[in-house]
Amino acid sequence: MTVTQPDVSVIIGAYEAMPYLVKCLESVEAQTLDPARIEVIAVDDGSKDGTGEYLEEFAERAAMAVTVIRQANSGGPSGPRNVGLDKARGRYVFFLDADDYFGPEALERMVAMADEHGTDVVLGKVIGVNRNAPKSMWGKNQPRTDVFSSQIKFTLSAQKLFRRELLTRHDMHFD
Repeated sequence: MTVTQPDVSVIIGAYEAMPYLVKCLESVEAQTLDPARIEVIAVDDGSKDGTGEYLEEFAERAAMAVTVIRQANSGGPSGPRNVGLDKARGRYVFFLDADDYFGPEALERMVAMADEHGTDVVLGKVIGVNRNAPKSMWGKNQPRTDVFSSQIKFTLSAQKLFRRELLTRHDMHFD
């Protein structure tokens, strides 16, 4: 059997993430991108609320490759993100928080944008739910830009599509 490289590794760090994790994982399953092109690396960061068990159930039934890693609590989101990044095989990685979720076409559109334009980082549209999201950068699609001529500096969160090779080449990890 030939194992092909996935297009995108979705890295989900989760700590005490129930019930939000349910919608998060449903949104990953509902992606229009072929499940064979997606891998999920979910890191349970010492949860005691059923998060780890739910992740393992998801891994058993999901159409895409899912790796679940359970570890002692690291004290913040950086530890699980770094563990996931070190296991990722995709051409791209997306750091999805367990209380966030994708629109159905999110990964398909971001991967297509990155492939078409040779982009290292793709920022998809963010909509706040029970909180505000930055609005200044959503006026139009920009296939190419930089931090100086765009408003991307106002969204310094990890929730972006990154070319994995960029991160590994520069040995980039979270503090």
